[in-house]
Amino acid sequence: MPRSDNARSDRIGFQTFDSLSRYDLVLAFIPVVFILSVVLGHLLSVPFRTTLVGASAVSALALLDALFVNPPIRPTQ
Repeated sequence: MPRSDNARSDRIGFQTFDSLSRYDLVLAFIPVVFILSVVLGHLLSVPFRTTLVGASAVSALALLDALFVNPPIRPTQ
């Protein structure tokens, strides 16, 4: 379905999933990892400290990837 020029996604503060960058997804990934680790730790009776260490390791890997392996670059014009 074609979008018109005055579609809802043109409003300020409203983004579609198409406009999200890799770095937006990394920033959204980090709290999701922590929430999932706490929930899974509770369901599987894993100590809280263990789940936090695991979530921290996964989040650190995501940050390392976003900052050093695939760093943001300036757009060339």
